[in-house]
Amino acid sequence: MSLQDEVLAAWAGLLKEHGFRKVRGLSTIPFGKDWLGVVGVNLATYNGAGPVDALPVVGVRWKPLGTIFEELNPKVPKSTTSTLSRPLYTLVPGHDGAQWRVRADKDAPVHLEEAVDAVLRWGVPFMESLCDPSVVVERLRPPSQFAVNPAASWMTYPIALVLTDRRSEAVKVVTQHLQEVADKPDLASKFYVEYADRFLEKYA
Repeated sequence: MSLQDEVLAAWAGLLKEHGFRKVRGLSTIPFGKDWLGVVGVNLATYNGAGPVDALPVVGVRWKPLGTIFEELNPKVPKSTTSTLSRPLYTLVPGHDGAQWRVRADKDAPVHLEEAVDAVLRWGVPFMESLCDPSVVVERLRPPSQFAVNPAASWMTYPIALVLTDRRSEAVKVVTQHLQEVADKPDLASKFYVEYADRFLEKYA
């Protein structure tokens, strides 16, 4: 087992003690029928040279939105990607830097407890605060700092509008953004054009 796999297994094991379950490489916890808390962690192992740093990311998946997103993007692999997420360090008052040093040097043990404690103390309440359709709509409004990537909110925001009975507004958002990107040659724009065609066929 590689160092990274070893640390990830220990991370998932600690979170499991607090009710999380590993799904597609992410630790998840249910918040009612339609909501799933999601915790991921990015590791910097520096080729095994010594230190190991962890950058946890916490978020929530709104299941109905995720289902529609997958229907409208059939080429995208199914996942447990968060609808909204933030790096954990942005939620922890006074935290020094973006990462947690979980191993000091090559001969030292890995200590994940401080990072896991931060997930429980700051990440879980944050995830619970997002479990509201109106909050999702507001936080996804482009340009969103809570989307997985800036382009994603142009797809997920209209779906959130549909799910909150604002279909005409959703159609307007998609139509306007489609006009902005329709003639652009980059792959992201072409992907959006395909998405917009399917969205408008379903909801316009």
